Amino acid sequence: MSKIVRRAFILNFLILLIGLFSYSQLTQSLFEKEFFYLVGILFLSTCIITFLIYKTIIIPLTFDLNNTKKEFEKFNEDMKKSNHQKAFELELINTTLQEKVKEQRELNESLESKLILEIQSKEKKEILLVHQSRLAGIGKVAINSVQACEETINSVNFLLQNINNEHKKININNNFIDKSMEQLNRIVSEMQIKNEELKNFIKPNEVKKEFFLDEIVMEALEMLEDTFMNHNIKIDYNFSKSINLYGFPNEINQVIFSILQNAKEALVEKNIDSKKVFISIKKDRDFAYINIVDNAGGVPSALLGNIFEPYFTTKKYKKSSGLGLFLSKIIIEENMQGKLEFENASEGAKFVITLPISKENE
Repeated sequence: MSKIVRRAFILNFLILLIGLFSYSQLTQSLFEKEFFYLVGILFLSTCIITFLIYKTIIIPLTFDLNNTKKEFEKFNEDMKKSNHQKAFELELINTTLQEKVKEQRELNESLESKLILEIQSKEKKEILLVHQSRLAGIGKVAINSVQACEETINSVNFLLQNINNEHKKININNNFIDKSMEQLNRIVSEMQIKNEELKNFIKPNEVKKEFFLDEIVMEALEMLEDTFMNHNIKIDYNFSKSINLYGFPNEINQVIFSILQNAKEALVEKNIDSKKVFISIKKDRDFAYINIVDNAGGVPSALLGNIFEPYFTTKKYKKSSGLGLFLSKIIIEENMQGKLEFENASEGAKFVITLPISKENE
């Protein structure tokens, strides 16, 4: 029996007792036969009423309450699940939004970087166009100047020859005139060398083509082989074969020739006992390297910054124009997009030529 039924029965029983007590006070017939009949009838009525209340009111109410409780619990559980699902969805949306914001930020940064690079590239192209335009103008002026200078040198040579011829006919011995003529001849000779180097440099470039670096270096060595032997200069070399480059082989040859010629003149001028020149060719993944080293003692530290300046020379007597290394650096760094560097080695000068290996030729 449920708690509610017990409480209802107790309530009805209390009402019965109150009724019997009231009845006994009114009739003064306590514990008589009629009184017990009445007690039995009232007790039976109380049980029936309690049973009817239980069946008609308490059971349906309890059932409804149980159903309501189950529905509420189900609703509460559904709400919890729904809230959990919503929270998960919100967290997922938040994560997605954060990723989108991050992607957008990265995209903005990437676009900003690309924009900066594009602006820099555009500025470099504009500077390069201006530079090329200036070089083209300078080239035209230089060609005309070289041609005019060549004509002037030829005229001066012609006049000097006439003067020499007339001087021999007159047969006058004058040391001042002889020295002056010798000095003029030397000056004209130096002008011819400078003019020839400039003419070779500013003439139209050859067509770019593929070539093997070791073959070009060997060609330069062969051109100087006799003069090196005459001055007892020993050449050692260590070549990596079949380094295939793309560019201007004749200009590379000119650079190697100029550096070797400088080494020869330094060795002879300083009268080195055991004259040596060492040449090596090697490469890595992206670059080829030419090292040219002599044992002529190198260059004073104070002059290192002037090595590639035009008209600079360390020779006591001016036997060249001083343009060889200047033009060589332009050829390597401007025409071949490489690098020409100088340093003092342990015994002498060291030139390092770095040339890019084209990916197409690997």
